[in-house]
Amino acid sequence: MNAPTDNQATTLRIAIDAMMRRFKIAESEVSDSKPLNQIDIQVMLYVSAHPGCGPTDVARYLKVAPTTISSATDRLANREFLQRERPDKNRRSIALSLTGSGTRYVFDLIDVQKTHCRMMLEQLSPTDQDVFIKLISKIAQTES
Repeated sequence: MNAPTDNQATTLRIAIDAMMRRFKIAESEVSDSKPLNQIDIQVMLYVSAHPGCGPTDVARYLKVAPTTISSATDRLANREFLQRERPDKNRRSIALSLTGSGTRYVFDLIDVQKTHCRMMLEQLSPTDQDVFIKLISKIAQTES
């Protein structure tokens, strides 16, 4: 593989920063009150995709300390986006799930993010759109 130049890395960083700003704008479009911070959003997205998961599962996936997830789940439960239940089979564990409000928030967030992605992709030809999606997906898979 060829090593990317500093100029290429800088250009990519600036482009990613612009895309992240668009996603941050999308988050503010969804929230009717104080927008969620990034870790809370990531917790909600994970729980939405993995109902019944435990806080340790989320911490492991996001590569953060369990105390970080504990604080996030407290905030989300207080906003009535997340519920914590103790399964009958193991009373020491906690199962996380989204409330109706949390599910709507995640659905709306993903919908607005897809709209922003469409706006970004419209800047490219159909062929370039497919190439870009293929390449960004390849990068995303190697960064996990």
